[in-house]
Amino acid sequence: MSQVSLHGKLKYDVEYKTPADKVYEFWSCNFKDIPKACSKIIHSIELVQDGKTGTCEEIVEAMDCKKKYMSLKVIGGNLLDHYRSIKFILEQVTPKGDGASTVCWTMEYEKLNENVPDPIELRDAGVNTNKAIAAYLSQA
Repeated sequence: MSQVSLHGKLKYDVEYKTPADKVYEFWSCNFKDIPKACSKIIHSIELVQDGKTGTCEEIVEAMDCKKKYMSLKVIGGNLLDHYRSIKFILEQVTPKGDGASTVCWTMEYEKLNENVPDPIELRDAGVNTNKAIAAYLSQA
């Protein structure tokens, strides 16, 4: 009988039409502006996905401005109802030509038990949040 892993990682990349420095500055310094940038998804830093509202308290666990890296650890909220731990890691913001950049995110998680699904909806919400922020920054 094979054993189901409770630990997992989901990765995703999002293209921004904004320079890498501006993207990283938004995520590291202007986090409070996320609801303004993507109000259809996040209201006062609440996650809304398929009509469901999730709450999440996070702390910045690590930050490296030179590498454009940041790690956010979930420490409270109903996202932890099914997961022992969740961490959102902004792996890097890579400059591209024409003032654009690519943001690479990894979501690490540990499920409470094997009946809990992988957090695909949460990953999709992260992708949609990044796309909304990308559109917001390209207009700013």
